[in-house]
Amino acid sequence: MKTGRTIVNILKATMRGELLLSLKIDKIFMHIIYLFVVVWFTIYISLKIEQTLTRVERNSAVLEDLRIYHAQKTGELAGFDRISTIEKMLKDSGSKTGLPEKPATHIK
Repeated sequence: MKTGRTIVNILKATMRGELLLSLKIDKIFMHIIYLFVVVWFTIYISLKIEQTLTRVERNSAVLEDLRIYHAQKTGELAGFDRISTIEKMLKDSGSKTGLPEKPATHIK
């Protein structure tokens, strides 16, 4: 029963702030507040850095997809550099346009 009474007294003293005064915490209270702010700021910065890294990873995946798409389009365009390919595409689409039979005499 004496232990229970001691625990109750410690809890009451803690709630009233007497425990902190008896331990002479009042002299270093500002240091404790400063430490709390520094720890909170460190946690906050770590979370922000983590969010930024997540966004960078997501954007890297999108960039890689766009690089692949660009390479595919570049490959397709490289296939269009032959005149025979262009003529075949024009014939397939039903166009009457073709290679000129004689060179141009004047340009507008």
